[in-house]
Amino acid sequence: MSVLKPGTRCVIIAGCPENIGLIVVVMAHLGKYEDYKDAYKIETLSGRPMALWADESRTWTVPGASPYAITERWKLRPLVDEGDLDDVEDDEVINKEQVRVGV
Repeated sequence: MSVLKPGTRCVIIAGCPENIGLIVVVMAHLGKYEDYKDAYKIETLSGRPMALWADESRTWTVPGASPYAITERWKLRPLVDEGDLDDVEDDEVINKEQVRVGV
């Protein structure tokens, strides 16, 4: 998977069910971070808080905990303009026209 640059908008496609479908902005690529192999710091585009794991066992979440999170790369799909399609692999793109932001 390609490395996402800060400022890239993405949709969450996996992980905590409460967060799937949220549009987020990449704040930083952290790489290997704690238990994560390819971590990113993200923020919700709207500033709306997302659910976060409440304990290290990742068995339950706290809804609306923070607009910021650390997540794995494979849980993110970039939203791109058609002019930027050369920069990412075909299997990891969601064109921005396919997602209604703010729904």
